[in-house]
Amino acid sequence: MITVNFWDIEVWTFVLALTAISVAMLIANLLIRTIKPLRRALIPAPVLGGFILLAFMGIYKAAAGVNPVSVEVLEVLTYHCLGLGFVATALKSKDKKDKSKSTQKSIFNASLVTVSGYLIQAIVGLAISTIFFAIMKSWPASGLLVPMGYGQGPGQAFNWGNIFSQYTAEQSVFGPFEGGATFGLSIAAMGFVAASVGGVIYLNVQRRKGNIKMVHRSDEEVEEAVGVETFTEKGEIPITGSVDKGSIQFCLIVFVYAISFALIYGVSKICDASGVNLLINTVKPLFWGFNFIFGTLMASLFKIIYGKIERKGWIKKKHTNNYLLDRFSGLFFDVMVVAAIGAIDLSAFGNRAFVWPLIVMGVLAAVISYFYVKHVCGKLCKGYQEEAFLAMFGMLCGTASTGVILLREIDPHYKTPACTDMVYQPAYSILLGAPVLLSMGMAASSWTMLWIWFAAYIVMMAIIYTLIRRDDITRWRKLKKGIAVPDVVPWSPDSLPDSTETACECATTDDDNPQ
Repeated sequence: MITVNFWDIEVWTFVLALTAISVAMLIANLLIRTIKPLRRALIPAPVLGGFILLAFMGIYKAAAGVNPVSVEVLEVLTYHCLGLGFVATALKSKDKKDKSKSTQKSIFNASLVTVSGYLIQAIVGLAISTIFFAIMKSWPASGLLVPMGYGQGPGQAFNWGNIFSQYTAEQSVFGPFEGGATFGLSIAAMGFVAASVGGVIYLNVQRRKGNIKMVHRSDEEVEEAVGVETFTEKGEIPITGSVDKGSIQFCLIVFVYAISFALIYGVSKICDASGVNLLINTVKPLFWGFNFIFGTLMASLFKIIYGKIERKGWIKKKHTNNYLLDRFSGLFFDVMVVAAIGAIDLSAFGNRAFVWPLIVMGVLAAVISYFYVKHVCGKLCKGYQEEAFLAMFGMLCGTASTGVILLREIDPHYKTPACTDMVYQPAYSILLGAPVLLSMGMAASSWTMLWIWFAAYIVMMAIIYTLIRRDDITRWRKLKKGIAVPDVVPWSPDSLPDSTETACECATTDDDNPQ
């Protein structure tokens, strides 16, 4: 019989990690609230907390030779909090407008931005890695890790870097990519820095230009008026009962997330049993890396089933509450950002052969992603282009939670469609982006396949960009034929129906948040 001693450090590893994250976030919040220049700098508290934790980790390790907190635990928290945050957001009740054609169109447009962002990052990464192969004989397909690290995050970057490092001569004429996992994590870390630091710089520049208005950052504290009606709407279960209402929300979130785990686990076992290399080395890792997408899908399915049960009268009271679900999603995203930044590993820069490829790939991927996302959001998101840009740029360089954190600075109650678009776009992105993700193993197998897929990425990029500009093309054709075309009406809060709640919005009113 194996016994656990409560004084063993392993028993406290998870608690110590949560403590470090919590203390870092509290310090960051205190600094932002007490230091006026820091408050005006518009640095999100979780981002600042993440860098505080990263600095603490580095100083402690330099002095003691070990990390004060398990990096592995931070990575696990990053992985699960992203999925849990998306489940909490997707469980929220939607209003009629979420089913409208315009809403579905904006979600589809967001998926086009996402997938085209992956394609641009893949094209840039491969172009740079092949150039560095000619200069210094570096691994020629290492550029494929750029869309994995920037577009997908540390999980996929580590996974594919590790797969590449285990390649044999039969699997790839390039041989194994030594240090591939570390290279991938460093790319992902640079993406987080680009999203966090770049997003903060962008916020400050745009505020000074008057292009954005800060909603909840002011010199004076604004108290949010939250009454009982916020926690309890008509037809919902009471705030307190045999089980606390907040506990019910948490249980539903974890239950739905567990269902998504069961689905992924089942697919994983099928892939293992098949013996097919493509399924084992490509499809299986993608399913585990996309835990947040399957969490969102399972939450949507749960709401459909729950709604049908509710309409049949089998359940008398509504169990979900949007305000409380917002609080949980905010918690998960905040913890995720602090843990992700605190777990940043730039050890690949210790390998001199990696330094220049990493710097060039990281910088160019961030710059090109910035200008591209800025361009397409200006075309597709009339009336909320700034909110859409922050959400999409944060996601395409860091993760979805980075985009949410940046978006909250100018749209804390998610009044615009930016958050809804980002949460639900994976339903389309997973289909449109499947060729990119499935090509990873093949593109790294030989020079022939690398050039074929490089050309395919360019062709796919041209097709998707045509879809992005489809309204402009249609408009141009009609004007050429002399057909009058009305001007595009930008999105505005006035265009919403009576219910102004979105899939990501807190249950508050404008009166609760004075300017």
